[in-house]
Amino acid sequence: MIKIASLTLTLGLLVMGSLGLTFVAYSQNNGSQSTNSKNRFPTAEYNEADLTDHEKAQRRKEKQKRYNNFKIVAKDPPEWQTERVFVGEGAINFPALPVAESKYVVLGRVTAAEAHLSENKKNVYSEFTVLVEKVFKTAKNSVVEGSEITVDRIGGYVKYPGGRTLLYRVAATNMPGVEERYLFFLTSRNNEDLTILTAYAITADGVAPLDDAEQFEAFRGLGEEILIQRLRDSLAKS
Repeated sequence: MIKIASLTLTLGLLVMGSLGLTFVAYSQNNGSQSTNSKNRFPTAEYNEADLTDHEKAQRRKEKQKRYNNFKIVAKDPPEWQTERVFVGEGAINFPALPVAESKYVVLGRVTAAEAHLSENKKNVYSEFTVLVEKVFKTAKNSVVEGSEITVDRIGGYVKYPGGRTLLYRVAATNMPGVEERYLFFLTSRNNEDLTILTAYAITADGVAPLDDAEQFEAFRGLGEEILIQRLRDSLAKS
């Protein structure tokens, strides 16, 4: 693992929103993440074609600019490298149910996923379309049951000219799967982009934490109703 210069970053640029990072480090591999988890990372084209719809293209450009100030993507990575992992100290230093840290808490199903580079091509972020089933906390009246929202997370595969693909990700954070249901904890650093703080998958075998941190394991295998009741209790206390 090779540490680069110490940085002070806003956690929202990585995964959350309000806590700070003290350093970022690179490594080629991290065995704690399964191949299945890595398969859920969407792919961004390094030379992405412009959208033909002018209005949609403009909105995307503006969003890409908002991701310019976190630089993680290499223009010419070493040939031997297939993955770069970014380690943020204290990046998941929050409770298992981070209701106070979240501006939005919603239950929903992921219907689509895609990834994009920032406008300067030095960052990559993934976008997920979520069909909202239940809203437990919101900062916008437009986020209601039955609505569709887009939620983001730093990371994704980048496909370079010539076909080479490299995974960029933040240590201990994973991506949700399409057609899967999650209880999402979301924040927003600019009141425009909703960022995944963390989430829990709702599966037939019980709850499964999206991210790899000890505090989330207390909920693994619980039923959906138990998780939702724990959430309501936490919201009432906050």
